[in-house]
Formats: sequence, C-alpha cells, structure tokens
Amino acid sequence: MSVAVSKGSLRGWHVFAILAGFFLTVTAVDAVLITKAVSTFSGDTADAYRKGLAYNQTLQEEADQNRLGWHESRTFDSKTGRLAIALMDENRQPIDGLLVKAEIGRATTDIFDRRFDLVPSGNGTYAADISVLSEGTWTLSVTAVEKDKVVYRSRERIWKQP
Repeated sequence: MSVAVSKGSLRGWHVFAILAGFFLTVTAVDAVLITKAVSTFSGDTADAYRKGLAYNQTLQEEADQNRLGWHESRTFDSKTGRLAIALMDENRQPIDGLLVKAEIGRATTDIFDRRFDLVPSGNGTYAADISVLSEGTWTLSVTAVEKDKVVYRSRERIWKQP
C-alpha cells in the first residue's frame, strides 16, 4: 500500500526547518539584547565588591548617626546655583566644625557626577556654588566628617528649574 503525497503537503523536514528557524531567530534576538544590555549599563555602584565588604561598617555608621539625632535643612536656589545645608543637633542647635563634602549626579548615568566641598558659612550652615548644573533632577549625597570619622550622611534629590 502506497501513500499518495500531494504536492505542497507538510513533511517532517518542513516541521524541523520551521522549528530550527524559530529557535535560531529567538537565540539571535536574545544575543543582541544581552549584548546591548551589558555594554550600555555601567552598574549602580562603582566598586560594589569593596563596598559590600564594608557593609557592616556602613550599618554601624548609620546607627551612630541615628543616635546623634541630627537634622538637616537644605536649600537650593535654581537661579544662582547656591546650595546651603544647615546641620542641627537633637536640640536644634547648629553644628559647626565639620568637613562637609558632597557628590551630585544624575540617577541614570555617572557621566555628569561631580564632587565638591561645602564651605562653612556660620551658624551650622555649609554652602557651595553649583551653578554649572543643567536643568532637571539631580541626586545629591552629603557626607560630614569630624576627626576623620563620618558622622552624618544624607542622600536626596534636588531639582534645578529651567
């Protein structure tokens, strides 16, 4: 008994070719997407491994900061680029004599990151001119050091208006 095969019927090798083509296409698209993802994303944290090793120290510094009960008042004038940070203790008394540094950057890239020192201007206030910023949202990280020990950290977003 012979089976008559009509012209244009689906055979086994057709099914194999369709499945192989499908999986090759999916693999090629995945390879392109993975390559783009890895080559364009620099990661959230520079030197994440070393920062991970120091994580317990970071937790201790945060606990010490919380025990101090310090407060921060921050003002940023978009027109002049003047940033002022006032630090107060738990009794709302100004805290002077600190070395205050800051880092500012965009949330999505590290291309525009800048570091600068804030200059004491009296009464627990530390200020800097950051007029070179372009418009938009910036992430500002502030670190206060006293006797070679970090005593205060904060991280907030600021907005520079057009």
